[in-house]
Amino acid sequence: MDIMIIMPLSDRLMKLFEIVPQEYALLVSAYSSCAFIAGLLGAVYLDKFDRRAAFLFVYACFGMATFACSFVPNFYFFLIFRGIAGFFGGIIGALVLAMASDLFVAEERGKAVGIIMMAFSVASVIGVPTGLYLAITFDWHAPFQLLGILSFIIWIISFKYIPSLRSHIDAKNKADLGNGHKETRKEALLEILNSRNARLALLLTFTLVLGQFMLIPFITPYMIRNIGFSEEQITLIYFIGGGFTIFTAPLVGRYVDRFGPRKMFNIILPISFIAVILLTHLTDIPVWVALCVTTFFFVFGSGRMVPAQTQLTMAIPSKRRASFMSLNSSVQQLGSALASIIGGYIVIESASETKELIHYNWVGIIAVCIGSITLIIFPLIKSVKD
Repeated sequence: MDIMIIMPLSDRLMKLFEIVPQEYALLVSAYSSCAFIAGLLGAVYLDKFDRRAAFLFVYACFGMATFACSFVPNFYFFLIFRGIAGFFGGIIGALVLAMASDLFVAEERGKAVGIIMMAFSVASVIGVPTGLYLAITFDWHAPFQLLGILSFIIWIISFKYIPSLRSHIDAKNKADLGNGHKETRKEALLEILNSRNARLALLLTFTLVLGQFMLIPFITPYMIRNIGFSEEQITLIYFIGGGFTIFTAPLVGRYVDRFGPRKMFNIILPISFIAVILLTHLTDIPVWVALCVTTFFFVFGSGRMVPAQTQLTMAIPSKRRASFMSLNSSVQQLGSALASIIGGYIVIESASETKELIHYNWVGIIAVCIGSITLIIFPLIKSVKD
């Protein structure tokens, strides 16, 4: 929700802070850039701790930083606290996937990843419309106050129900005993980086995210300025699109377990390209047609991530998984940050009174070209049995 909440507020924030698309892109990339740095640090230290203890600490810091965003007086302070929230938020996804990988065997992992991906859809369906409603009814601070309160509640639930997960520590200690040498964190990180399989997996993540996030930050202003959506209608994009993916993401996960990640990825990715081209080439069309296209984009954009993330959890052994997933999260955030900046320099405002966005279609074509590279990378990633 913290990642998604800023998307429907983009046009409002650009007007409120009197910033241009390039500055808004900087705001989006601040979260991702700090998450990138955190992911690098997490790659060194996360596998050293019980997964539960690490998650509770990181999530607490994330919740406090998000709540602090609601008290900032101007754009620059908002930029700083979004960066702090991103620093801790960037590690959370890696820890969640690492915990799911520890708790589910490879043959059932696709379903688990599908359910995790469904959580993003629930955030869109519930969180985004609610956040935009609060911003319209009160002010833009309100959604971040809500997220801060929810984070505190979820932390309490997590403290009570998440079990201790130390199998990766036991596996490392056993390996150290067998080798007669206590492995350092530097050696562990170098082993990941020296793995061709791990490098290919990280490249897959980077290319997928780079193409996707060149598009997402500008969906809201494009629909408002170019298609004629109202702020209230913007919520329908996330409500309907997210609503569909609540059902499609777990379904894709089940098919991944049945047919394998590679086959499902090869099917879903080309279809997602069609959605990208349609989305970025919309002109003067009815709102309902635009909603069909955005829903199509949401379903297959999230759908292609399920087989990709499932394959990534199999690319590295358990004792290295949290470190690798943190490094993967770091690469993901780097791709997101670069994508926002690149998109911000391609998309420009017109000189008209409505300030329509120009060159969004160029972004779509570039995104498809970048995404096509993943069809070459994916088959090269091998599955590693624990």
